[in-house]
Amino acid sequence: MRIKKQLGLLILAWMSSFYSLKAQQPNFHSLYAHQAKSVYGTGDKVYSKIYVRQNNRLLMQPVNVYVDWYNADGLLLEHQTYLAQKGGADINFVVPKNYAFAFLRMRAYTLISINQTPEFRYCDQVVPVYQPNLSSVEKDSVKNISQPQEQVNAQDISEDLIAIKQYSQSFDAKGKNEWSVINKSGDFVNLSVSVVEEETYIPTLYSIRRDFRAGSPAIVQKTIPFMDAFVQVKGAFLSEPGELKNAMVSFSLMKRGTVPIIDDVPVTDSGTFLVDRLIINDSATLGIQLDTRKKKKQKIALQFQQLGLFADAPAYVNDFGYPLPELRFQSPKARELATYVPAENEVVVYSTSKSPLQVLEDKYTTGLFKGGDAIGFNMMTPNAISFTNIFEFLKGKVPGLQIFFDTDSMGQKSMPRLFWRSQQDMLKFFLNQMLVDIDIILTLNINEIAYVKVFKPPFLGAALGAPNGAIAVYTKQGDEANYIPKGSMLTQIPIKGFTSYQPFTGPKYSSEKQKSVIDKRRLLHWVSSLHLTPEEPEFKINYFNNDRSKRHRVIVEGVQQNGNLIRKEWILE
Repeated sequence: MRIKKQLGLLILAWMSSFYSLKAQQPNFHSLYAHQAKSVYGTGDKVYSKIYVRQNNRLLMQPVNVYVDWYNADGLLLEHQTYLAQKGGADINFVVPKNYAFAFLRMRAYTLISINQTPEFRYCDQVVPVYQPNLSSVEKDSVKNISQPQEQVNAQDISEDLIAIKQYSQSFDAKGKNEWSVINKSGDFVNLSVSVVEEETYIPTLYSIRRDFRAGSPAIVQKTIPFMDAFVQVKGAFLSEPGELKNAMVSFSLMKRGTVPIIDDVPVTDSGTFLVDRLIINDSATLGIQLDTRKKKKQKIALQFQQLGLFADAPAYVNDFGYPLPELRFQSPKARELATYVPAENEVVVYSTSKSPLQVLEDKYTTGLFKGGDAIGFNMMTPNAISFTNIFEFLKGKVPGLQIFFDTDSMGQKSMPRLFWRSQQDMLKFFLNQMLVDIDIILTLNINEIAYVKVFKPPFLGAALGAPNGAIAVYTKQGDEANYIPKGSMLTQIPIKGFTSYQPFTGPKYSSEKQKSVIDKRRLLHWVSSLHLTPEEPEFKINYFNNDRSKRHRVIVEGVQQNGNLIRKEWILE
């Protein structure tokens, strides 16, 4: 009996060890890119979608994805960093106007994937670039690496996972098309949708079913010590143990064009701290200040590093292992259409980044207070908070607005008087869009004010109107911070952020004036991040035809949460 009991314990211990090892198997990544178009021209913006699977399932947790763009000789043109969420990342690249090669090389990877065996490290793709003086893409002499056959039944199951429902269709010049993608899987799916004119279509070089690789734990060569997601900064203070007990690190994130944020993180017993889960585009400055129980300010040496591969990428590579197929048009007419260069009066989509004032306008104003004939001021700058009140700050800054101060018996400034030229009546004043007396505004601590907006006369946002203009004052909501408080001991750390993605925006032909432009777009529509769930299984797609196309090619690719690959391609005619 005792032997059986010991044997049973040994079996339980072995099973526990087995499942423990199985649970600790290393994660592995595989990536694939869906290109919005199969060929681009010089000066064009490349739209792509990167899909990431972990352990052959869609990676639902955030992860940083790195994309490097090389010319045909392997010279690095741009190193990019994107945040993939729910298994996908939207990416951009602008083909240089003077680009002289017939193709670009695109390489996508994660910090996990580059620590795998060579054939599983990267998603490498060729992006053809049409050059009028070259008849085709020159063939590369590198050896073709055969692609593994994976999920051969994916074509069959795609019909079971998604469906298309058509509402309206028009191939007239600038005609409107409307249809829906419907999720039939009963599970979460991440999709991307490309619509191009069939007349200039060149068969795509890649397919999600053919080029998305399946892996196993055996491909992992080295595991990384942390999960590479978001922007992370790790620091260490060089001090004696015990000095930093219960210490905190206050940090201020400062980025031009956005409202700064401030927060704090604890310092460990070993003197380290981690600032993570930051989402920053381009670059920013991180201000670090050590807060201890000691009131006396002290200087402590600080070491820091930004985790991930935000700044590091190989400048030159020659280890691409894929062929470069010839670029062939379907007909002479297709070549003629593809060589077309847009004129100045044709459809052009502009994108702009928000200024700091636009950020504040969107955050604080609503209703009739939004927009209008007004001048806004950011009150969270060192210059603004140096004034005693907002009237002193506004003096001389608004054309036409006159500000005078009455004086008391002691000769000190007291109540301000404000009016526009040729106007003798006082303005109206609003605190967080509520009508108040001027003395309420005068007694406000300027450090509590986030945004001030001066409306020129007349202002219609007040009850009975404000024919002589108005001043709206907005106080902080608690999630703001001044850029750098006076007397602070902030240590400035420059950090690199994510590459700014400019989303695809097609034209909206809602008026005859808009329809008067010439439209010869080859990419008619692109939806890069289409997330469908059982609760919201349908997404409606609206887009307008160009001036010439009579047939549209639609390609839908994506991944189900369980890892199933989806591809559906058809012609609208």
